Amino acid sequence: MSNAPDVLKAEYYFDMDKMEYRELFEGADFVWEVVKNLQDKTGVDNVTRAKCGSVDKGDSSANVVGNVDVRQAAGAKVCSCATIIGDGGLVAIDDGAEVRPGTVIITGGNAVYIGKGSKIGPNAHIDASKGSVCVGDNVTLRVGAYLRELSLISSKATIGNSCEIKCALIGPEAEVPHFNYVGDSVLGFKAHMGAGVKISNLKITPDPTKINTVKVRYDGETYDSGMRKFGVVLGDKAQMGCNSVANPGTFIGKNCLIYTNSSVVGFIPENTIVKLRQEHVTAELK
Repeated sequence: MSNAPDVLKAEYYFDMDKMEYRELFEGADFVWEVVKNLQDKTGVDNVTRAKCGSVDKGDSSANVVGNVDVRQAAGAKVCSCATIIGDGGLVAIDDGAEVRPGTVIITGGNAVYIGKGSKIGPNAHIDASKGSVCVGDNVTLRVGAYLRELSLISSKATIGNSCEIKCALIGPEAEVPHFNYVGDSVLGFKAHMGAGVKISNLKITPDPTKINTVKVRYDGETYDSGMRKFGVVLGDKAQMGCNSVANPGTFIGKNCLIYTNSSVVGFIPENTIVKLRQEHVTAELK
């Protein structure tokens, strides 16, 4: 049995019956170990290739450059001006998915899965050259969405215009819709980010004598995450307002509301509102 305090366990932040990719949670005593499992690459690659294996080999209507095993289900719609590039990689596009004009998928030697009914692009960019990427069912990647290595996108999630995702698990029906960056993080069911929300995943105060890992402090104890890069744990139905920032090692409980322009770090208990107060000065226009 884990000795981790309840507030440091995944169950405090997520209804595990709703979370997908639960393989990444296995053996994780502390919730941040899920991010470690993402960074390990093997878990994400296994999940992605297993999904790809469910799609029968079919001819691709995309522009394929290099040596890529492309499996396009009969019911998938892939624009001929979408481009798939790789060297020994694997791409599976499941039934009912649409890959729209200008979209680019780069595999290197890794795997990319596009789930049933998902809408990709136009002009989305999926770069799995440094690690596999898995997009679940009925996901929307809007114009210019950018998925990087080790991204796991759950069903019915939305990744919007000019949003960048890297080494992150985005929960079911979560929304990352407008000019957001999410790296080395986990978002829960129906979690939401307002326009311009940024997740800081790397400390800017390096210790030159050692690897500067993110430390987690709770109830007088300090826990070393063991990771140089670690962003946020954003619980089910929690929301971050426009232009707010989560600093490295931030934990936001279920149903929390983080007001616009707030900068947060540490632990925010579930059902909490974080407010930012400003003094407004007005003057007569002459």
